[in-house]
Amino acid sequence: MGKGALQRLEKLVGDTAQALKRGELAAIGELAKQTEAALADLGGETEGERIEALRDMARKNALALEAAGRGVRAARRRLAEIVSARSGVQTYDNAGKKQRIGGPSGAIKARL
Repeated sequence: MGKGALQRLEKLVGDTAQALKRGELAAIGELAKQTEAALADLGGETEGERIEALRDMARKNALALEAAGRGVRAARRRLAEIVSARSGVQTYDNAGKKQRIGGPSGAIKARL
């Protein structure tokens, strides 16, 4: 085991946590590659407490990454709703017939 690899791994896990907190999702891919390389260099013998702390940090990073993914999906859904609303809203009248309200030439104005 190289102590340098363990230190590098600790730094990378911390950098990943910071990137997630700052919303720098584009950096996560490169950090993941570097983390995999550091894990490969780690070898078999490790310091138990430091490895356990790394596992804990990695679990927290995984939860943060899942939350970030949910946030991105929610934002995409909301943007789709906004775009859809700009083209008008489809509803039904008293007779059960479909009707579109609003749209580009309708009475409803889109507002963000």
